[in-house]
Formats: sequence, C-alpha cells, structure tokens
Amino acid sequence: MDFQYLKGVFKYVASVLLSAVLIAYILYHIAGGFQSEILTSAAELTTMEETLTLRATVMRNEKVLYSPVDGEVNYLYSDGDKLPTQTAVAEVYPAEGSGELQQSILALDRMIRLLENSNMSDSEKRTDTASTDKLIWKTFYAYVDYAEAGRVSDATNSSEDLLIQMNKRRIITHTVNDYNSLIEKLKAEKSSLTSRLPSVQSTVVTDEVGYFYSAVDGYESVFSSENIATLTYSDYLDLCQRSPEDHSGTGVGYPIGKLVTDHLWYLACEVETDQLHYFESGSYYDVKFPYNGGIAIRMYLYRILSDVGAGSAVLLFRTDILPQDFNYLRTQTVQIVKSSHTGYRVPASAVHIVDGKEGVYILRGSLVRFRRIKTLFESDGYFIVKERDESADDRADWLAKNEFVIVKGKDLYDGKIIN
Repeated sequence: MDFQYLKGVFKYVASVLLSAVLIAYILYHIAGGFQSEILTSAAELTTMEETLTLRATVMRNEKVLYSPVDGEVNYLYSDGDKLPTQTAVAEVYPAEGSGELQQSILALDRMIRLLENSNMSDSEKRTDTASTDKLIWKTFYAYVDYAEAGRVSDATNSSEDLLIQMNKRRIITHTVNDYNSLIEKLKAEKSSLTSRLPSVQSTVVTDEVGYFYSAVDGYESVFSSENIATLTYSDYLDLCQRSPEDHSGTGVGYPIGKLVTDHLWYLACEVETDQLHYFESGSYYDVKFPYNGGIAIRMYLYRILSDVGAGSAVLLFRTDILPQDFNYLRTQTVQIVKSSHTGYRVPASAVHIVDGKEGVYILRGSLVRFRRIKTLFESDGYFIVKERDESADDRADWLAKNEFVIVKGKDLYDGKIIN
C-alpha cells in the first residue's frame, strides 16, 4: 500500500475541510454585520404608581352669600382668597343699563382667570406634551359626558379646564412664553368698563372669616362637612339622591357666592367592597386630580363608611391643604395611588427566561451579557424591576443602573460579540 499517496490525499482533504470551515466562519460574521439593528435603552431609576380611578364628591363647610337686591355682580376678590370679617366682597349694580357692561366685565374676568391659570412656573415647564395631551383628551371626554347628561355647571367647568390645558400646551411647545402681557391688556380693558358702570345698588359684606368662591351650585348645605363625624353609609347615599337647592327661593336674597368657613375639606369616594383591601382608615394616600392639572394632594383617610351586605363603601379623605387656583368642582374624577414602585424601567419585550431565570441582555462594549432581574410591577408594556443590591455577593449577575438593556436584537446569548 502506498502510504505516501494516502498521506497526500489526507492532507488534501483536511485542507479542503479547514478552508470550508474558515469560509463558513467568515461568512457567518459577514452576515452578522448585516443582522437586524441592535437597539438599547439605559436602565434608569424611576417610580411607577398603581392608581384606582374613582368618582369623588367635595364636602366643605360652605355658607352662601346673598345680596338683598337682584342685579349684575362685580366681584372684588378672586376665588380662593381668604377674607377677614366685614370685608366687601362684591358690588351689585342695577340690571337695567348695566347688564351688557357687566356681562362684558364678567367675560373679561373669566378670560383673565383662565390665562392666569394657564401660566406655568419654571418648575412646571416640560419639554414634551405627552402628559398634557393625555389630560386634554381626558378633560374633553369628561366635558362630553357632562354635556350629554345635561350637567351644565360641570360641563362649563370642564370646558375651562380644557382651555387651560390647551393654553399650557402652547407654552410647552414654545408657541408663547407666557400670557402676562395679554392679562395686563385685559385688566386695563376691565378697568375702563368698570368706570362706566352706574351707581352700586348693594354691597355684599362678609360677616365672618373664610375663603371666598363665586360659584354656587345648590349643594352647599347638602354636602356640608358639618356632621361628617357621624355620617353613615346610608346617610351619604341619601345625600347623593337629593336635588340642588334653589337659593333664590329662600327669601333671604339672591346668591352671589359663598364663604368656606373651615380650612379642612373632605373628599367622599364610593368604591366596590372588593377594593377595600387597598385602604386602611387612619393612613395617608396621594390623591391625584386630573381636572386640576394632575396635582397630587396627600390626604388622610378619615373614615370608611360601610354597611353589612352592601356592594360598595365610601372612603372619606380629609386634608387642610388648599392649593392655589384649585377647582373645587363638586363632583370630579380622582386617582387614588394604591401603591408605588421604584426600580429600573425595562420594556417587557426585553425580558427573557434563560435556564429558568428571568433577566435581560445588556450590551457592554461589543459584548452581550445576561443580567438577572426581579419584577416588582408591570404596566403598559413595561416592568419595574428591583434595584441591584450592591452589598450582595452575586451583584455582578444582576442588572445595574445605567446598563444598556438590549430591547431589539436577534439570536442573543451571553458572550456573543456584536460587530
């Protein structure tokens, strides 16, 4: 047997196979250079809240202010102003000869108030319109609901909230810087019209200290907080069935506004009984008000009203916080923060299960690595995952702050090199 010949054949075959392997290796990496784009997102620390949306009723100690004569009203103070006793709060002019002027003044007052509420402080200004756009649509749908239900007062308040949010959007998009110059122009116009009004027929004066509000809805004595310490579940349901009072028919006079005589105010929210496990009487909760720019107020859960066999209960929240330019619309939607979770925000699409362990792939330079995660909360296609414990022995196995999580990529595995 010619061993030299066989040896030559073996070397030839081996070299062919080696060349084929090298070509395949090169082609694989060339193909890798044209693979789908790798996209990453930094693991940033954030807080996500879990909320419960409820309908709420505002309850306060409110005293209606009356004028002995009917006519056009010129308000001397703005809503929410705290007034001492014996303060002239409004002037009433004859309806004849001043009606058109007074209506123009009231319209200017409304525009001034809207523009003042539309201005944003430097701390409020944002660079994107996402949250404002979301609130605009919520307010719009609330306005439609109120209008269809014939709730004129609520619809009017919602329309004002809608205008305010749309005006704020103009500031966010840098269409305008603020509304100060327009406010001053409208105030000058109001002053000019006011000087042309006829003589005052009546001046309404406060007889005690309180916070002034011009709107009267007829529920001032219905949803009073005077007897809230003894209010029962059935009492509250009865109040909700009552119609607003017609103050003009009381014989006392003509209502021109009201005085809130207590700095404490309450919020009554009806919930299903199976939702009560989220709440504990005597605890504090963050309550968000979407129709008030999304402002959050820390409120104390004063009482829980319930009845045996009832399918619902009433949460009574209390606070002494009086936000500036806050709309105390009698009935409005609120969001109660049930829980809040702080951790890294990770898209759900980036999460993988490897060897029975939940985690994500990260890109470190050109190297793919697998990092473990522990999910705290999931919402809207995102996970909030636990922060890495820097004192743990296996901390290197877990996702760390600012690591680049791969949110798009194919054939990922720990140790893969990205060209």
